[in-house]
Amino acid sequence: MLVTIPEKGALQGAIIVDSATGRPKCHRFSRVPYALPPTGARRWKRPEALPRSFSYGSAQNPTQYNKPCSPCPQLPKFGVKSSSDEDCLQLNIYVPLGNPPDGGWPVFFHMHGGFLQFGSNNSEDPSDLLIETDAKCIIVSPGYRLGVFGFLSSNELSKGLGLGANFGFWDQRLALEWTYENITFFGGNKENITVGGLSAGAYATFHQLAYDIGPNSKKQIIRRVFLWSNGCGVEPKRVSEAQQQFDELISVLGIPYSWSDSQKIEALRRKSSDELIQAVGKLKQKFFRPVLDGEFMSEDLFQRIYSGAFGKRMMELGIQTMIGDLTQEFHLYKMIYPPSSYESLVDRLSWDYPRDIAVAISSPYRNSSLSRDEWKDTFGRLYADMQIHSTLRGFIQSIAKHVPLSHIHRYRIDWRTKSIDKRLPPQVGATHGTDMPIWFFGNGDTLTPSEKELIRTWLEPVTAFLKGEVVVWGTQSLTEVRYLTADGRIEIKQDEVWESKTPLWNLTKRVTQNRASTHRPEIFE
Repeated sequence: MLVTIPEKGALQGAIIVDSATGRPKCHRFSRVPYALPPTGARRWKRPEALPRSFSYGSAQNPTQYNKPCSPCPQLPKFGVKSSSDEDCLQLNIYVPLGNPPDGGWPVFFHMHGGFLQFGSNNSEDPSDLLIETDAKCIIVSPGYRLGVFGFLSSNELSKGLGLGANFGFWDQRLALEWTYENITFFGGNKENITVGGLSAGAYATFHQLAYDIGPNSKKQIIRRVFLWSNGCGVEPKRVSEAQQQFDELISVLGIPYSWSDSQKIEALRRKSSDELIQAVGKLKQKFFRPVLDGEFMSEDLFQRIYSGAFGKRMMELGIQTMIGDLTQEFHLYKMIYPPSSYESLVDRLSWDYPRDIAVAISSPYRNSSLSRDEWKDTFGRLYADMQIHSTLRGFIQSIAKHVPLSHIHRYRIDWRTKSIDKRLPPQVGATHGTDMPIWFFGNGDTLTPSEKELIRTWLEPVTAFLKGEVVVWGTQSLTEVRYLTADGRIEIKQDEVWESKTPLWNLTKRVTQNRASTHRPEIFE
């Protein structure tokens, strides 16, 4: 497939074929740059759009876009095993075979997961979804800066030099804007874009929506959001709380604290990506998380969620949400740097959340005498509640003050494909991430005939959602979910953990509102 973008040149994609039968499945354009490399002097700056002089190739000699994207450098413990490169602001674009419908293919802008620290947009394979089901849409998956490259924050960067924070979120936003501006030339409908992803991809989806419909956005792009096992989370740290991690980083790298802001940042920019990753491995807090910067993330965001104003804005713009979780999410989470005591539980949770929230949610375990395995299990369950179960339900409860049930499509999954057994033992059940073969129809795995039949049925209303059509979901109340049972049945059921999970959201809400009263006036609708 040859695509010509006026004034930007020509791109040659590849055809993805079934390895067993040789049958064509879809077109794919890979490693398509959407921004200048965020390297050298552009490290820890907002991404820069490609200049007018940039060309993807000439009509006579189009560039072949058929190589994997470059993953952002990351810690090796849970990260990708292939070679990485800071020059990672690249897209994978999957296009269905055949002619697009009137108006163009619907577009699914999909963001990969990995705690915003790990992963790559090469890790998913939606090609079977596009050939085996009716979910015919263009899928755009951006690479973005992770960890220390995407979410380093400090007074030196934000206040001293005015460079800002949340660089990985700005990357995603620029990729979304590139998609809006150029997807028509691939046969897509730029006015029919759904944004979604798994885990950190869902978390990023929420914050892209918050920016898209928030006070700093110039144009609404997002029409629907698809949140797999994550959501809004809790209000992030402020720059002042992230400062301690920055100070530890420069100490590990031997950069004097007494240097000026510009000297510190220039010294950091002279470090290789390998040196930075090695330094991160020596830090107490190894995760670099988004901060409440007042630019990408507005100061009053969570107050607007709590008051219902955020949901009211979603209703005004007609934005629909598909959102849900798996029953055994905690089994995977308990493996991610687990603590072994009350003190280390607070410290570990402080990687991801403001410390006052970490202390509040850890308080029931202050005097616990648990074994190492019990601490691990406790952490996994609490972390899964914070990342998914409790915050997801609290968010739904908040937006439902204004968003009608017809626009909120809740699911819960207790089933997984046989292919998952190759990677995870059956006894962990439907744990975090095991649903990717459902959403992407195998995601590169082989499905049995009965699995294909079940997944096609599960995806029927999902397909309508992605297309922007009327969704027949089946739930009659906010506390009902479309449930995929462990034995492979699709039912409408009451959410069995609704009552047990919402109190944690209420606790974090109280802590956040108490903090808000010391920083700024309460925001009311």
